[in-house]
Amino acid sequence: MLINNWYVAARAAEIGAKPFKSRMLGLDFMLFRDGSGKINCMSGVCCHRGGALHRGEIKADCIVCPYHGWEFNTSGACTKIPSMGDEISVPKRARIDTYPVQEKMGMVWVFLGDEEESKRPAIPDWYEPFLNAPEWRVVTYDYIYTDVNWARLGENSVDTSHPAFVHKAFGNRLSPKANIVPITDTAFGATVTRERAAPPNSQKSGAMQKILPTDRKTTRVTLEFSMVGITEMLYQEMTSEITQVLFSARTPIDEYNTKSYGFQARNFLMEPEQDAERIKGLFQAIEEDHNIVRFVKPKLTPKSTTEEFLVEADGMELTYRRKVQEWARSRGAIDTDAYEAAAKQQIMVIASPARRADPKGWVHKPVPLQPMTATAAIAAE
Repeated sequence: MLINNWYVAARAAEIGAKPFKSRMLGLDFMLFRDGSGKINCMSGVCCHRGGALHRGEIKADCIVCPYHGWEFNTSGACTKIPSMGDEISVPKRARIDTYPVQEKMGMVWVFLGDEEESKRPAIPDWYEPFLNAPEWRVVTYDYIYTDVNWARLGENSVDTSHPAFVHKAFGNRLSPKANIVPITDTAFGATVTRERAAPPNSQKSGAMQKILPTDRKTTRVTLEFSMVGITEMLYQEMTSEITQVLFSARTPIDEYNTKSYGFQARNFLMEPEQDAERIKGLFQAIEEDHNIVRFVKPKLTPKSTTEEFLVEADGMELTYRRKVQEWARSRGAIDTDAYEAAAKQQIMVIASPARRADPKGWVHKPVPLQPMTATAAIAAE
C-alpha cells in the first residue's frame, strides 16, 4: 500500500463535531470538525494505553481519550493528563500524529505520509467540471469491495478486454477482439481511448433500451487513471449525444479490502426519478466486477510479469503495475508482512509531516516500508 499519497477518508457530510473513525491502509484514524469548521485527521490510537480515540469526545477543539481522559489538540499535542493534575507541564513526547486534510468534490482527502507540502502531488481535478454543470445529472455512490486487494481492483478497472465477458449490460461477446491503440503516460498514471462494437440493444433494459438507437455501431471510451488518490475516470460515449462519466477514488481499508467513493455524471435521462434505475445499473456492474476480482489468485499482484501469461491487450494493466512500482520506489510503500507481524504487540503509524520536522521523541513507531530492491521487481524486467 502506497504512502505519501492522498486518500479519501470519508464523504465531507459524514464529518461533524463528533469523532469519526476511518480505517485506511490497515490503520485507524480519527476525524472531526473543530469550531472553525475545519476537518482534522489524526492517528486513531492514544499514545498512553492504546485507547480508541474515535470513541472519545470533542472538548474545546481537543479529542478526549475515553480511557483515561487525556486531551490532544488539533496539532496532536497532549494538553492535559488528568491523573497528573493541572499543575504539571505535559511532556512533549505525549503526542500523536496528525495529517493534512483537503475537502474536495464533497470528499475528505487525507495525506498519509510525511512529505512537505511543496512536494505533495495535486489531487486530480478531472471530475470537478461535471459536478455543478446544469447539462449533467450527477449521482454519488460508495461501495466496499470485501476480500479484494486495491491494486488487483485497479488492474480490473483499466482492463478493457474483460467487459465482453463480465458485464451483461454493455459487454459484447460477439466482438471481443481488442483494438490495440496507443497508451499515453501521464505524471502518475496513463490514459487510453478505445472504440468498440456496440452491444445489441437486447442487452439493455428499461429507459436505456428505449433511448439508444437500434442501429448504433460503436461505443467510444476514454479511460484515465492516476496513482494520486488511486483515482480513475471513465468517459463513455454511447452515441455522439448520449454520454456518461464515471469517477472513483479507491481507498485501501487494508491489504484485502477496498472502499470506492464514486460519482456518475450523465447527459441523458436527467430527471431525478431516473436516478434509481441508473444507480441500479451501476451497482450491477460493480458487483459483476467484485464477483470476478475477489476470486482472482493470487490475492495480490504477482511480483514478476512472468508469473502470468500476458498479451498485448493487457497494456493498460501492465502500465498500472508499473505506475504502482514507480510510486513505491519514489514515495514509499508499506511492508505489509513486516507490519502485520509487528502490529500484534505494538501500535505503528504512518509517519506524519510533523515527524519529518521533529523526528525524535515519539511513542508510536512508523510502519516499516518496503525495501527498494523489492519495489523495483516489475520495472526491472
